[in-house]
Amino acid sequence: MVKINTIVKLNLETRTKNLRAEGKSQEEIAVILSEETGQQITKHTVSRYFLADMDAKAEVIERSDKLKIKVCEAELNTINQRMSVIMSLIEIGAEARLEGDRRGAVLALKTATEALHLLNQRLGKLTPNNTLIQINNNSSKLDYMSDVELIEIIRLEQNPLNQEVDCID
Repeated sequence: MVKINTIVKLNLETRTKNLRAEGKSQEEIAVILSEETGQQITKHTVSRYFLADMDAKAEVIERSDKLKIKVCEAELNTINQRMSVIMSLIEIGAEARLEGDRRGAVLALKTATEALHLLNQRLGKLTPNNTLIQINNNSSKLDYMSDVELIEIIRLEQNPLNQEVDCID
């Protein structure tokens, strides 16, 4: 059975830490606490208290690190799932374009762009100006645009961001 430290039993933790912060030695702390409480508190009692306190702090930090790792893993999993959805939207857009559904292609790409923008905001890494594709959905103009014109719009939107990014052919 573990014996409770006298400092803890007498609820002197705050006073003991304050004395330590004032630069008092463990022996001086023991004398001061003994005088204030009328109880015998030895230098060894003070020493054991500080050792136990350091162990408790180390345990909290270790648990905190493990918790941080779990949170990071969960965040990465969420990001990967979002990226999977975005890639699916891009594939849907490509399929729609191949089937001649320009409106569906643009809608899918616009939705993918919005999802990327939201992911960027969530991550806090990129600014709203770094959006991959930005297309105004003016349906009357889209109905009369050729695939070449749509691809050119996408290419123009991508160029300021990254010259190496290939757009959908």
